[in-house]
Amino acid sequence: MVRDEEYIEFLKLIVSCINHGDYFSAKELSNLELEKMKQKSKDNHKK
Repeated sequence: MVRDEEYIEFLKLIVSCINHGDYFSAKELSNLELEKMKQKSKDNHKK
C-alpha cells in the first residue's frame, strides 16, 4: 500500500496543478503515479 506521506505529497502536487489550471499535468502525474503503484504491486507479488 501507499504510505500516507507519499499519498499526501502526490495529492498536493495534483491540487497545485489544478489550482494553476494545468489539467494535462494533473492527468500525467496521475498516470505516472498509477504506473508506479502497478510496478510496486508486481514487485511485491514476485517476492
